[in-house]
Amino acid sequence: MLDHRVTAQTSRSMNSPYLKVLLLSWITVSHVRAESYERFLTQFCVRCHGEESTEQDFNIERLSRDFKAGVDSHLWAEVIERINSGEMPPQGEPQPSISEIGNTVSELSDLLDEGRDARLAARPAVAHYRLSRSEYQNTIYDLLGVRYDPTKPGELNEDTRLRGYDRIGSQLSLSPSHMDRYYQAAETVLSRAFPKARIEARKIRKTASELRYGGEEKHRESLARFGITRPLRLLLFPGRVQTALSSNWFGQTGPQHSGLYRVRLQASGIRPRGGQPAHLSIGKQTSEETVSGVIEFDVTAKEDTPEIFEFEVFLEMPSTLHFSVVSTNVIDRRRGAAFRNALSARDGYLFTHSSETRLLNPNAPQMFDDEGNGIFSTVLLDWIEWEGPLETPEELKRREGILPTAETPPQSIPELLRRFCERAWRREVKPDELDYYLSAYQSEMEQGADFTQAYMTALTGILTSRNFIYLIEGDETGRSHLTESELASRLSYLLWSSMPDSELHRAVQEGRLSRDEEKSKIVEQMLDDPKSERFIRDFANQWLQLYRVGKFPPDRTLYPRYDDWLETSLREEPIQFFRKVLNENLKIDEFIHSNWTMANPRLCDFYGLPEPATHSFQPISLEPDTHRGGLLAMGGILSLTSDGTRHRPVHRGVWINETFFNRTPPPPPANVDPIEPVPPEGTKLTIRDRLKSHATQASCAACHQTIDPYGLAFDHYDAIGQWRSHERILTGKGDNPAVDASGSLPDGRSFKNSKEIKQLLVEDREKIARALIEHLCTYALRRVLTVDDREDITVILNEAKQTDLRVKDIVRAVANSDLMRKR
Repeated sequence: MLDHRVTAQTSRSMNSPYLKVLLLSWITVSHVRAESYERFLTQFCVRCHGEESTEQDFNIERLSRDFKAGVDSHLWAEVIERINSGEMPPQGEPQPSISEIGNTVSELSDLLDEGRDARLAARPAVAHYRLSRSEYQNTIYDLLGVRYDPTKPGELNEDTRLRGYDRIGSQLSLSPSHMDRYYQAAETVLSRAFPKARIEARKIRKTASELRYGGEEKHRESLARFGITRPLRLLLFPGRVQTALSSNWFGQTGPQHSGLYRVRLQASGIRPRGGQPAHLSIGKQTSEETVSGVIEFDVTAKEDTPEIFEFEVFLEMPSTLHFSVVSTNVIDRRRGAAFRNALSARDGYLFTHSSETRLLNPNAPQMFDDEGNGIFSTVLLDWIEWEGPLETPEELKRREGILPTAETPPQSIPELLRRFCERAWRREVKPDELDYYLSAYQSEMEQGADFTQAYMTALTGILTSRNFIYLIEGDETGRSHLTESELASRLSYLLWSSMPDSELHRAVQEGRLSRDEEKSKIVEQMLDDPKSERFIRDFANQWLQLYRVGKFPPDRTLYPRYDDWLETSLREEPIQFFRKVLNENLKIDEFIHSNWTMANPRLCDFYGLPEPATHSFQPISLEPDTHRGGLLAMGGILSLTSDGTRHRPVHRGVWINETFFNRTPPPPPANVDPIEPVPPEGTKLTIRDRLKSHATQASCAACHQTIDPYGLAFDHYDAIGQWRSHERILTGKGDNPAVDASGSLPDGRSFKNSKEIKQLLVEDREKIARALIEHLCTYALRRVLTVDDREDITVILNEAKQTDLRVKDIVRAVANSDLMRKR
């Protein structure tokens, strides 16, 4: 391949014999090299990936050989990886020698490296990355101290995901209808930040008597006649929904009262023998028996020793919420419904335990057995207290000095607006950039608006500008590296999912981000900041694809132990686990296998583990026979690759490839046949057995040999992550077959079960660490990585290896890397 830049520089000196020989030799070497790798492709690849046969929609003959243009550089990188790893050519096809593989991989890598500078120079001069909804929400809060929910129906459009990530710039377009919603959002946010009248927080307290009967004194007097002087307790049980917050408790409320509310309540629980802890959900009522939980927690306090629980929750007012006791046990729900019906009947009977008086009505519902044990989960509530809307001093401080007052001189308005604009746009602002917003302010004033309303018009414009909605990197002149302001934003949206704070802004002004030692200190401070909790949640959710948990709700008939609280707990476990691994800087091996997990009482009941002392997530030690440990044995991870009725080993294998190796298998061919179900008259077969005939098809075998082993290794776990020894087959004849979780990886290493494959994955820890670095960089750079990022990734990996691949050190290495400085 001829380098036209060299030709242009030497065209006037071609009479030089030396230059002729040099140039001819260069062209000859290039030509020979091209023939060499083309010969390899023709001999070993074209038969399946050529014009005559194109498997997985991949035609190697159509790939561009112009490596400088980089049109297909990512596909060439995949070709190199597949050849180098031994995946291609697949077993059963003619195999190249080790030297042929080495020469071809080396030649293709050299060609990609030679075109790197040209590809980098061809990148657009300016890149725009729109804020995701969660980033918009966080940025608004950090800018103005205002709580705003962009996911509420009618607010901002849902973000498009790519490979699990909702912040990839190429996916986040902006339509005219979306822009209208940004204007509405800005007006809502500003009206909450600067209301016409300050909303004072109020505290409302309701006792059990008030909740049950609507009054206190009247029923206290009635009970006193029977000698009952102790305060009533409200009985909450499965099958009945009761009011937890009424829209009129605070008087006349409207959207202006939306905000943070603190709820405190005192309660204890009654737990059936061998059953689950009582679980209380507070949220919007969805049916006669259930609510959509805003607040969820287990009530583990015993009946006579109630506990005070406290939570903070954002509410869009006016709002009505209800209590619901969640129970998986169908019998519990039926007994609870019987209690509900008896309470509403005029002549209904209720019994706290079995007794002779039960002869009055043999069918009357019973709450306790003869030994005083609860028959179903119950919550005993003493009182509940709501307080809000709350605003912290820190939130109010963020709004200081933004709005002008009646005493503000007109000549100070531009400077006032500039300060806000620089915070909102996360960079220095030139005077002429304010002209449009100052004109809007002046125009409103000339039309008779008061100065506050006129100024709010200017602020609305700033919050709907592309400079706020987008992270903008680069300028018209084009450059390879970020400015310090751009780097500060990249770091803050990596570690905080939000804008730089005043300290980071000061570091930019003092030029400290350009000094490696100072930058490392700043990154450490950012990781220690409470706002890093956003990184923990956002990255874990996207990297592990936890948003898919519950996408296909399990069939409750097949999986009666599954309920909404279990689903919430399963989704939370990997996040809590990631937090501990990160904060304690544990080795990456913990993701593969660990002798502990993070669990709450609901998960402990589900996994058969000793319960924690409190209702929150706690570290729980694992014994070998629990079959847990690491991400791969978590119910949430196992359930997100299921379809609601059965486990899907192929999908589990794809998830491991994507998450642990950052390798996305190609989609199946369009005409591929589905796995055939077992006919009613057939012999029961495992999914593994049914996959065998499917995976041996020529168009499917190559991919299945790299996917299936990872999924089949976890066949001892069913669709919701429960351990089993036999696979439950719903159709066919004979006994349910025993699970076979053995297999061998593409490189020939064999395993018998999930425990052994996890040991093999530990051996691959360096590959898994590299994949984690790639995921972190995708998240940080807001784009899909290319072949041109390989060297930078290797540098980061080598740095992380110096501290034995500890997770926090890996995050540090990414944040401090040269790649983070590059556009």
